[in-house]
Amino acid sequence: MDRLNTRNLLKRKRYELEGNNFNCVLCPTQREETAFHLFFNCPFALECWQQIVQWQFGKPFFQMMEMARQDFNQTFYIEAFIIAAWHIWKQRNNLIFVNCPAGTLSWKRNIKEECLLQTYRMKESLKAPVLALSDGLV
Repeated sequence: MDRLNTRNLLKRKRYELEGNNFNCVLCPTQREETAFHLFFNCPFALECWQQIVQWQFGKPFFQMMEMARQDFNQTFYIEAFIIAAWHIWKQRNNLIFVNCPAGTLSWKRNIKEECLLQTYRMKESLKAPVLALSDGLV
């Protein structure tokens, strides 16, 4: 919906950034930070996603999401997707605003903590697969 304040969106809104740099801060590719780049093309994001899902690039976005859901083969796909994307966003923001280096190890640790917190609101029958996902993060 083009609502995340990525650097590309800020550029289109005519915000000025230090050094007029609208590139992704998480990767060395010097590509402009769009939402799609940040969550799907950035090498950092790709390394994170490999822990959870393999994307079928070259397909339309919603078809790519549906194929990933089918491959995921659990009822909580959208929750896992949202948690993973949220923590990629938080890694990016921590780097920009707190100068805390982004890393897949801290991303995984945060995912595990988030999954554990989410299990407190779940039925007992649903907890095991979520905890297995978080334990399976290599």
